[in-house]
Amino acid sequence: MDLLLIIRGLAALAVVIWHSDGYRAEFPPLVNVPGRTAVWIFFGISGYVIAYGFVHERYKYTLSDLRDFYLNRFLRIYPLFIALSILAWATMFVTTKVSPITAWDLPAQLLAFQFNQNYILNGVFWTLGIELQFYLLAPILAWPLARQGRNYFFACIALYSLMVYWNQFASSQLDWSFDGRNIISNLPHFFIGMIACRLVYSVKPNQILAISSLAVACGVLGYTNWLYHKGSYWSVRGILLVDLTIFLFIIAHACCQRKEASKNIIYIGFTFLGTLSYGIYAWHTYLLTNITWLSTHVFALIGATIIAAYTSYQIIERPALKLKRHHPENHLH
Repeated sequence: MDLLLIIRGLAALAVVIWHSDGYRAEFPPLVNVPGRTAVWIFFGISGYVIAYGFVHERYKYTLSDLRDFYLNRFLRIYPLFIALSILAWATMFVTTKVSPITAWDLPAQLLAFQFNQNYILNGVFWTLGIELQFYLLAPILAWPLARQGRNYFFACIALYSLMVYWNQFASSQLDWSFDGRNIISNLPHFFIGMIACRLVYSVKPNQILAISSLAVACGVLGYTNWLYHKGSYWSVRGILLVDLTIFLFIIAHACCQRKEASKNIIYIGFTFLGTLSYGIYAWHTYLLTNITWLSTHVFALIGATIIAAYTSYQIIERPALKLKRHHPENHLH
């Protein structure tokens, strides 16, 4: 079972629900997943996926492999990013008769050339700007994880601790916010996914461990949701709890049995959502902005978002992904 694909789809739906009804606290705190928690889970899964390519030696540290890595990441993010940005620009221009951005804004709005990410055309694209900047750092961060030896792994644990400490220091001494929309503030969530990828490298399927890890992860997530609604979320504790959730999800994923999973219709449905998760995330704010009545009809919003995401996946994402350079795994560690 590709558990992380399912979680990614559920996280995308959680963001949609949060921006529709969740932020108004209309659901019980334990099950009302904040949009920021869902985004941090996205980041953790992204860290795992990126590290996987280096840990399993799909990508080696050669110029040709690094070129392919960046090309593949470009093909994953940019086609839909650019298409929706153009659509949002055209919609705003037709509506207001004024361009919402100028030529001077293009590097920041289309190439993520900004530190604290802020996107005029589609507000949720701040996460994509951070994602793109993470891709630039990813081969460096993955390098010690791709090496043998405990010292490298412990060095990564120390680096993660420094990332978390920075958030505390920056908040208390530099007046930074734990709600930071920049790569530095969000780096621990990517990196915990990378560390977990190294840790589960040789894990074998284990149904008991998978179920127990998933159960504890859901329990920690529920507690984290409760903290958010009670006002104690924006802290080092909030960071660590979400990262623990990510870590446990990855453990459960690595331990899952994968036999016969594709024949289960429920599994197919949830993995379908996971496949569309990027599109679901990217489309929902455009629809909320331009079809305002959807903000009070959450099921209609979910349905419209899935339809839009499926359409763009077939027309934009899938053709682009076919251009990716594929690298087989190498298990010769």
